Amino acid sequence: MKKVILVLVLLLLVTGCTTKNIENEDINDVIVSAIEDSNHDFTESYNGFKIRIPQGFEIVGKVENNIRILNDEDVYYLYIDIIGRYYKKDVEYEEKSNVFLSRKINYNDKNGYIEINEKDDKYFIKAEYNNAKIEALVNKNNINTGVYNIIKMLSSVEYNDLIINTMIGENALTYKEEEFNLFESKQEENFFMDYIDEYDEEEELSIKDEDIIK
Repeated sequence: MKKVILVLVLLLLVTGCTTKNIENEDINDVIVSAIEDSNHDFTESYNGFKIRIPQGFEIVGKVENNIRILNDEDVYYLYIDIIGRYYKKDVEYEEKSNVFLSRKINYNDKNGYIEINEKDDKYFIKAEYNNAKIEALVNKNNINTGVYNIIKMLSSVEYNDLIINTMIGENALTYKEEEFNLFESKQEENFFMDYIDEYDEEEELSIKDEDIIK
């Protein structure tokens, strides 16, 4: 019994130290740590890809390749760019000087970026890497943990190119690149909140449809 208690105490101490260290680290070091952490235990598997969602995060909605995720009060929107994966699309991004953080990401022949803006008492984070995108609103005291989890999720995505080639390759002429992806079409400052409202409306309609079918 004493051994079990000792192990639990050690686990709690290690977990606590890890979280504390992440919040005290320079945010650029957090980004590097998340990318280099190759320990991916996949938690979700979908048509053409699988991903690791961090412990304590909850998937609360999915429309096509758009996934809505909650962690306490922090809201994350994930988009998997299957089309970009199929066409080996590169990310084009210019670093900005008028935001909290703006940085290009290049690692293992994959490129992307992360950008952070202040919004009231929160940070608005958007990042793209590994043919996937995440946009999130996180509390300011969770900024490093939020950045770590975002980069970790993006880098954890693993694609099944055989399935993707089957999905798109046979229908390349008819497959629409403008399929449900609001991340590319809205760039104004308040688009994220608009997206939340639009997504909620979509979810409401979906629930009503399910009720009708039942």
